[in-house]
Amino acid sequence: MPCLAEDTQTIVDFKGNQVTLPANITKAAILDPFSAQYLHVIGAEDRIIANQAGPSDAEKLKKYTPYLASLPSIGHKDNLNKEELVKINPEVVISSIDYVNANEVSKQLGIPFVILDYESPENLTKSYEILGKMFGKEKQADEFLSYYKEKMNQVKTDLAKVTTDKTKKVYYGQRKATQTLGDNYYEAKVAAIAGGDNVAEGVKGGDNIVTMDQIYSWNPDVIILLPYCAQSVDDVLSDPAWQALPAVQKKQVFRMPKFLMTWEMPVPESVLATMWLANILYPGEVNYDLTKEIKEFYKKWYNIDLSDDEVLNILSDSAPVILTGMS
Repeated sequence: MPCLAEDTQTIVDFKGNQVTLPANITKAAILDPFSAQYLHVIGAEDRIIANQAGPSDAEKLKKYTPYLASLPSIGHKDNLNKEELVKINPEVVISSIDYVNANEVSKQLGIPFVILDYESPENLTKSYEILGKMFGKEKQADEFLSYYKEKMNQVKTDLAKVTTDKTKKVYYGQRKATQTLGDNYYEAKVAAIAGGDNVAEGVKGGDNIVTMDQIYSWNPDVIILLPYCAQSVDDVLSDPAWQALPAVQKKQVFRMPKFLMTWEMPVPESVLATMWLANILYPGEVNYDLTKEIKEFYKKWYNIDLSDDEVLNILSDSAPVILTGMS
């Protein structure tokens, strides 16, 4: 029996596509590695039947979000598992604007898919609003987005007194310390809100291999190794190739924290990344109580009670996380 009009909803996705979906979605497959975390936060994780773990800590996902950790994968952006997708028969696939190949396969299979874009705070906000509407969780979505905007605005306001000539230059080390990301990535936007400039201005995309000469030319004030970087802070500090760089001499090399996901990615936890990075860049101008902020965040949005020691472990954990489904 065909669905009646009152049994359906029309969602306009990030590309302007009008997608007809069930009014009550119960079978969603997640292809991007970010949407599931937000659906968990707004209380819609039980509608997911396939998930892409992405840049996450597998053991912590199993402990704190066991349902998400138990779900099968339908592959990733360049390797969509068509057989698994047909087998689970989702009502909708949630994907990213960058996943051109996977989106084309979904289209060919005739499975409705909604395209989102998380690569800026503005686009993340719009994408979260779309998810809230899709799953009938507008109130919960508004609650989180109010929190997100409040924290981002707080950082911007607190750093308004930092003059342009004091703006710190940030270099991100990705899978390797000599790979970095462009200024069209969400991580670069996190740096901007935290009062920093991504040195790789004009570079696009991720995992861009760069030479040491280029890094010296950029001369970053601070080097941030992302949680999945193979090199540790000590590796960079002790590597002769990096020794003449002022940031290394001043020991301004840090690893971005992680917990459920890597903080700098476009996930709910990125609120914490922004505050952490502001503290790193401008310790004289801001001094957020990260223990308090971290404990309040995970209690409010994940119902996780963390002790002070557990927070300390988050902030000092140097073990690299293994990326899955990100290439």
